[in-house]
Amino acid sequence: MQRKTNKQTNKIMKLKKILTTGAIFSAAVLSAHAEEVVEVAAEESGSPFSFSVSLDYNSHFMSYGANVWGDETKDIGDEWLFEPSLGMDYAINDTSGLYVGAWFDINGVSGAGPGEVGPDLGGDTKEMDLWIGYWFSIDKLTVDFTFQQWYYADETEGIFDITLSYDMMFSPYIKAHNRFEVVGDAQQKGTMFEIGGTLYEGEYEGLAYGFNVGAAFSVDDYHVAGEDGYAYSFLGASASYVVYSSDSLEVDLHGGLTYYDTEKDTTGNAEDSYLTANFGVGFSF
Repeated sequence: MQRKTNKQTNKIMKLKKILTTGAIFSAAVLSAHAEEVVEVAAEESGSPFSFSVSLDYNSHFMSYGANVWGDETKDIGDEWLFEPSLGMDYAINDTSGLYVGAWFDINGVSGAGPGEVGPDLGGDTKEMDLWIGYWFSIDKLTVDFTFQQWYYADETEGIFDITLSYDMMFSPYIKAHNRFEVVGDAQQKGTMFEIGGTLYEGEYEGLAYGFNVGAAFSVDDYHVAGEDGYAYSFLGASASYVVYSSDSLEVDLHGGLTYYDTEKDTTGNAEDSYLTANFGVGFSF
């Protein structure tokens, strides 16, 4: 989802780190710092458009603290989930932009059941997420709005995220993750608040790396009816390395580890902690 000078690599890492935090790999992860990507594209090519494809494998599907596939993905190596994504960004000007994208969860987990995400998708495709977003900056403050539709179990979950981030030490952000459309009878409409930031980021001989941290709190019974309050916290480490670069295409290898502490009552998890891993290859043009 986005790379020639060290400056560009560091900007990309800000996005890569968000991809390994408490948010799932979908619109919410793209929305935070999406403006960094279109700025890089504009600097590099002069075009207001940028495109990206990322082919990723993840050890877990963590959705705002909830381990979606439960005991099937208790530890790293139990299963590897193929979760590719693609995106397009449009820079309206230096301080605002639009973006759209899609993400897929494709796996053969025995307890996941058949894919039911639409008439043309099925088999091992268990979920498809689509999103559209808009961001703008005022001085060092960035405000981001993301409308999302998550398709799974032959139904649609509706999400609207609002993220505020500030360009200063630790790059702090706060996100209001709002579910306004539910799937099934058990799911609740509700809101999750996530706060976080970057502990450290750097670059060594072309390898960009960073460490990030965050925590989230559930209101309105987001995951479990009758339960709210502390939901999860996380500590992540990620890295990215550009293996090919030209005027029209850049290819990177990326990966990371994220440790989650979760509250069983609030998230519905079977365990109270998870160590997760991801790795993949990204293409930006």
